[in-house]
Amino acid sequence: MGGLTLTIITSRASSLNYGETMGNVSVLKKVTLGDGVQRTFVSDKALKYDIRRKGKEEKGWRLLDERLKEYVKGNLSGTALNVDEFGKALVKDYEEFDLFGGLFTNLKTDKKVKLSYGDSVKRTCPVKVTYAFSVSDFKGDMNFLNNIEAYNRYIKHVEEKAEQAIAQTEEHTSHYTYTLTIDLDRIGVWEEEDGSHKAVLGNEERAKRVKDLLDIVMTLNRQIKGRWESLAPVFVVGGIFETKHPFFMDSLDVMEIGGKLFLNTRSLRESIEMVPEYDRDNIIFALKTGIFANEEEIKQELGPETIGKAFEDLKKKVEAYYGVTS
Repeated sequence: MGGLTLTIITSRASSLNYGETMGNVSVLKKVTLGDGVQRTFVSDKALKYDIRRKGKEEKGWRLLDERLKEYVKGNLSGTALNVDEFGKALVKDYEEFDLFGGLFTNLKTDKKVKLSYGDSVKRTCPVKVTYAFSVSDFKGDMNFLNNIEAYNRYIKHVEEKAEQAIAQTEEHTSHYTYTLTIDLDRIGVWEEEDGSHKAVLGNEERAKRVKDLLDIVMTLNRQIKGRWESLAPVFVVGGIFETKHPFFMDSLDVMEIGGKLFLNTRSLRESIEMVPEYDRDNIIFALKTGIFANEEEIKQELGPETIGKAFEDLKKKVEAYYGVTS
């Protein structure tokens, strides 16, 4: 048994996730803490969207598409769907379904064939991502949006308006923290209706999918409102452990002081005690230089690697876990 977990501090990024528009104001997603402080956040859905986008663009992942209807037809026995065969086919052919799961109900092939209500397919995601919460507080900054040059060239002729409408957006720039967990035993495996588990992929492909995911996380970015924002890690703690648990999800006590981050190493070291003793040698720390005000303390207390080396080491450990070599 094994699980991979990474808790990450990202690069500084701006205004990553908007919610409902209130009048002419685009409102950032945020939460209010017990002391009244507001933090912006990026939802797990938004993070997974960009992971899937990069997976398709950079790794050739297949995302769920209109061809699902063909998979339904190909796994029918009369008007009954062979749920297990359908699910195994999706795990094999679609990286999105294998890694992030899905739920299909009320499946239909055409007007003549209506499947029973029980012919539903569910896969709980082996890869889980938390919200990414900002390190710094939200202070209510706003931005007036004006594109008068484009308006004068063509918008006014299309909209036939005398003036350009001025919109506003809430703005916030911060580092963010989030946690990624992967159940390594469930990658490429289908849980059949009788409770048994069936390996759909060989170990080389299972390892490849996890390594591709690690590559994506190392260079994660978000494209929003015409901007490209980096969510690449500047600090990472985690590893591959026998005990499947996001050990460091609440362990990062970090704040921004004078334009640099300050990481409470004492709090982090105490969280290490939560990791079973037999797993502690598997903990990895990684750091990007020049970001933290107490960088030397972090190096002395935690002995971090560079970000690139840590991810390469993790990929080798993934290969070892699945018993394959690159």
